[in-house]
Amino acid sequence: MQNISGEAGDPEVLMDNSLLVKSAIEDFEEKMVAKFVDEMALVYIIGAFSAGKSRLVRELLRSYNLAHLLPISSQDRQSALPLEITYSDKACLKQIDIKNTTEVELKEYPSRQAQKNYDSQRHCLRLEVPESALSLGDVSLISAEEGLKRLVMKDMPGWNSGDSFVSENPLTSGLVHDNNLSLVYVVRANGVDGQDDVDRLKAVFVAAEDGEAYFYNNVNVVVVVTRCDDVAEFEGIRTRVTEKMDRLVKEAELEDEFNLTVLCVDFGKESEKRDHSVFIADFWQAILKPIEADNGSSRGASASLAKQVAHWKPEWDIRSKLASSLQLLRAAKTSIEGFKKEGEFILHLNSTRLMGLSVEQKRKKIAVAWKKQAGEWQHSSEAVKSLTLAKDHPLALWWNEHYWLRGLSLKLQKVDRLFAKMEETVAAFPEKEVELQGFFTDKMEIAYVEARGSLFSSFYWVGEALENRLKGEGQDKVVATLLSLSIIDAKYSDYRNLFDVVEGKK
Repeated sequence: MQNISGEAGDPEVLMDNSLLVKSAIEDFEEKMVAKFVDEMALVYIIGAFSAGKSRLVRELLRSYNLAHLLPISSQDRQSALPLEITYSDKACLKQIDIKNTTEVELKEYPSRQAQKNYDSQRHCLRLEVPESALSLGDVSLISAEEGLKRLVMKDMPGWNSGDSFVSENPLTSGLVHDNNLSLVYVVRANGVDGQDDVDRLKAVFVAAEDGEAYFYNNVNVVVVVTRCDDVAEFEGIRTRVTEKMDRLVKEAELEDEFNLTVLCVDFGKESEKRDHSVFIADFWQAILKPIEADNGSSRGASASLAKQVAHWKPEWDIRSKLASSLQLLRAAKTSIEGFKKEGEFILHLNSTRLMGLSVEQKRKKIAVAWKKQAGEWQHSSEAVKSLTLAKDHPLALWWNEHYWLRGLSLKLQKVDRLFAKMEETVAAFPEKEVELQGFFTDKMEIAYVEARGSLFSSFYWVGEALENRLKGEGQDKVVATLLSLSIIDAKYSDYRNLFDVVEGKK
């Protein structure tokens, strides 16, 4: 990226405005995304071997084209280690050593044999993916700490696969955790009446009743019944699953603290392209039900970002600096509009009215008439400098260097130079007789046209739009509007520059 401080219309920065704004917004988003706190809400995905747990994960994430980073149950890439799926702005797969808190990034999902070289109690795999449903927003979980919370889904090895260890304690067996948002139990349609899973499920409910396994806002269980190829059987399957779960919950004395959702689905063959959008939407809604009232419309990365901005610390509030910036633009507009009136730089003054005066008297009279017409103008550099944001501000790069103050400074510098040139021209008014209006037109017209054209550009109209629309608005809306308008302005400026070059104007 070249010449960051250059004029937006200069050929050497042609097409760079969009790149500058894009990089600054990415810097802002990275700083804000880094506000994730360690506290996570857990959702265990449990069930028998080959019940469809890994297939469920693949279908949920199919749109991200991450096949190489996901297990495939029918091939060698099967789940022998727990697989965590959580939010990040970039997709990647990592192998985690839980004990030493170390991680290694992987290029593809490891084979089943490779996973067996690791202890499933100490190691796991973690897939990070930009799925907004995995970003819960700034919701209240166990702690009162403010910041973005992430959902972590754990795809556990099948409990009759030979890889999961068996224990009377469902927490150490990997069936549930001590801190859960929901529990997902995956079972085939032809296995819903089986007894193999009964003891394990009952152990989970007993642990919840005894307080060993904590759930947010009641025990929320989502049962996903796979290989339901006949829609007509859905209601019958749901009824049988519900009756089975009700019995287990009653035996565990958990009836008043239990929520159940039963979803039936047939994913079909891997090679088939099926639209499971309704099922996926229902699934996310079901597992997020315990915090539905807490997060409301704030769930997801974008809404969480807005919530963070709305609660910035006082010294990060940009609205006063924005108001001062717009005041400078208004002052520049007033001065430019008064600089030349009715086609004249020195209105109501001509050579006849200067007759008989010394050159110093002429210059003084011209200066008084010009300042009365144009008004006083203070050089803008110090005023712009006072608007700088601190380096730790999330918008510092966008505001200080890549867009806002850069654009404001470039516009006002042309006005500075125009007024400075006028002062020099007045001070150099010749002793010999000249036609006053013709003299100033000859000396000032080019600088005036450049300053006026620079000021009344797309950047100025961004400021005008902000002033008219953002009075009394919260900081989150102000920031969102600023960033959106800066993208539009940068693209317009780049295409305008390109057009001018093609037309031979630059």
